[in-house]
Amino acid sequence: MNLGDRKIKYWSGEMIRKGEYTIYNGKEYRFIESKSKGFIELISNNKEDMNYGFTHYKDNIYTKVISLNEVEKLFLIHSFAKYKGELFGASNGENGKILLSTPHLILAEKYQFERTDKYLYSKSVNLDEVEIIEERKPFSLD
Repeated sequence: MNLGDRKIKYWSGEMIRKGEYTIYNGKEYRFIESKSKGFIELISNNKEDMNYGFTHYKDNIYTKVISLNEVEKLFLIHSFAKYKGELFGASNGENGKILLSTPHLILAEKYQFERTDKYLYSKSVNLDEVEIIEERKPFSLD
């Protein structure tokens, strides 16, 4: 899998991230498009963010609607795992494991993946067996 010229960041967090993110006040947040044009809704799992204008949504989810003018940039994150020299799709698995996936039968057979869908093969591995890589691409609401 070739990641091309996109910005790559090596992962050091607790969970694998995917989706739309932005930088607000020097901190990265997930976001969704707001109902109001020119605004986004930041999403946090940190209760401390209530000190910065976030409101409690439910459980450990906090949100804040802000103008697009208040953020540095928008980007899309997709995470991969390097496992035994190959790149695979990666997501959070059960019990702290990483769930690897591939549509490629030859790779799946080589690394003993199980068929989980018509064209998808998966395998759960321990975090210490992989290197997580975040692919970041510029994102626009236009």
